[in-house]
Amino acid sequence: MYGLTSTAKSRFNRTESGSVLTDFSAALILLIFLVFVPLIDLTIVPIRWMLAQELVNGYARRLSLCETFSESRMRMDADPSLRTKLHNLGGVTTESINLRLRITRIFRYPHAEEFILAEKPRQIPADWLPNGAKAPCSYQLELNVRSQMSPAILLPLKGVSIPGLTKPIPFLISSSHEWANCNPDPATGTFFLNE
Repeated sequence: MYGLTSTAKSRFNRTESGSVLTDFSAALILLIFLVFVPLIDLTIVPIRWMLAQELVNGYARRLSLCETFSESRMRMDADPSLRTKLHNLGGVTTESINLRLRITRIFRYPHAEEFILAEKPRQIPADWLPNGAKAPCSYQLELNVRSQMSPAILLPLKGVSIPGLTKPIPFLISSSHEWANCNPDPATGTFFLNE
């Protein structure tokens, strides 16, 4: 810089600051679209998943406290609050809700897991009831929700189908809780979990 006149110095400084400004605006646009938009999407989807998982857990717990398996199925079919609450989270659409009873045989020593799934009441074989030949068993109510979760920003790219970027991400949210009532019905003599 020594030996330059004042006009040469001012011309040199103007050229530097002008070129940085155009480079900065292009870099800022790339930073927003290539870093910030994916980061927002990566933070919104796990938050929606955690909130949806908590709703499904609470709902499965309430259904497992019903007196009979048929009552829990009727409550799930009659009460659309789970579907409504998931929809109210924003960005979560429910495709299907499945409720079933998982009966697992309890062994005293390690073996391959032996279990059956009862989709509807009165479908549990007599061997798998609390006084059956396969007893003792663990009874768990399983609630599975198939859903689609949208990120905060969906990019409309034609001909490209990328979950989480151009379309919602499919999720299976599941929860299971121990069935609370394994006693027989004093009026009928059948077990509450099979009614």
